[in-house]
Amino acid sequence: MIVSIEFLGMQRTMTGADSIEVPITKKSRVDDVLEYVRSNYPQLQLDEGMVLVTVNQEIAPRDRVLKPDDIISFLPFISGG
Repeated sequence: MIVSIEFLGMQRTMTGADSIEVPITKKSRVDDVLEYVRSNYPQLQLDEGMVLVTVNQEIAPRDRVLKPDDIISFLPFISGG
């Protein structure tokens, strides 16, 4: 079973990829995949509070159990005044 991680904007430049596939188990959660990406791409700023995680284009909690073929993205928070 696999899920896809889509990289957006500067994430693509930093990783050199538009997306990657990550193997999962029946019990894999968003946090597990986030940790996988952090360990393989330490240059990405994926700290809690810095990104919003989406699964299939919907905001997802980090304890959400993933399903095969889910698509995960990390959206940076945007602030302004």
